[in-house]
Amino acid sequence: MAVDVAKTLTSGTATAAIKNRYYDELFLKRAESNLVHKQLGQRNRSIPQGQGGYGSGAVYWTRWTNLPTVSAGQGEGVPTTAVQLTATNITGTTAQYDAAVSVSDLMAYTSFGDVMKQAVELLAYNAGISIDTVVRKEVSASGTMQVGTGAAHWTAIPATGTLSISEIKRAVRTLNRNDAFKQDDGFYVAIAHPDALYDLMSDTTTGGWIDANKYDSATSDKLFRGELGKMHGVRFLQTSNGYVVGSSCATNSAVLASSSIYVTSVFGKEAFGVTELQNLKTYVKGFETGGTGDPTNKVATAGWKTTFGAASLNSSFYVNIRHTVSSTA
Repeated sequence: MAVDVAKTLTSGTATAAIKNRYYDELFLKRAESNLVHKQLGQRNRSIPQGQGGYGSGAVYWTRWTNLPTVSAGQGEGVPTTAVQLTATNITGTTAQYDAAVSVSDLMAYTSFGDVMKQAVELLAYNAGISIDTVVRKEVSASGTMQVGTGAAHWTAIPATGTLSISEIKRAVRTLNRNDAFKQDDGFYVAIAHPDALYDLMSDTTTGGWIDANKYDSATSDKLFRGELGKMHGVRFLQTSNGYVVGSSCATNSAVLASSSIYVTSVFGKEAFGVTELQNLKTYVKGFETGGTGDPTNKVATAGWKTTFGAASLNSSFYVNIRHTVSSTA
């Protein structure tokens, strides 16, 4: 993660500097734990200042085209005819994201513990889940759609159309047909909500779930953030930020009114691109920094800010499986 940290405190003492660093490390550790989607983004780009491209905040990725298949041999002594590499530029945009909270002097005085520490922890979670949602929104809008149980349309998914081994095998087949690039270890990677993984892990079909803690030693130290296990050539990451469309989309379908449509995404390599978290900064401003806007020093603030962007690079390199879940209880 590209990080450029800046803090403003009420004191320039060594004690304040130590607490400053403590807040920084606390923020980054908590924020990174929620960046489940972002870690799969390929071709991370950092945009130097003043080089936003054609228009403010523009960023580019390259999607290369596979070479044509060689179907016949060349004659002896015949020079090889070189073919030109072709590629498509994928354009995305970056935007600035930020959030802040205020802490009153009364709250700081009457609360147990370090109120600003709690504020930084909450902001870190907010930053991580917000950036992760930006990526999730981008990838859910594209990709190859797979409808649970093979229904003609996602609005016709039955209430029993949960995530299963059969659905995973269908997604893998689609990616293999599309010649999607696998991750460096030869696996695809899926991101799913806990409700969806509950159903998948309960599927007793032969060739089922392998827990991450049962991986061999060569791969156990290379787990993705949030990884739980694998099956049928797919490694699974869990996040509470998995995409839930909601029950309102299913009112005209066979899905029960109490059910929701979930989306589990299965990714090949270079399916989407992300930028670095550029100039990610945390700000802590104490009770003596408000100036004339806070003449009696009643308010301290903390916040975060970053610039970020994501874009789908190849919709045929990932599958969005739409399905229901058996229970949310």
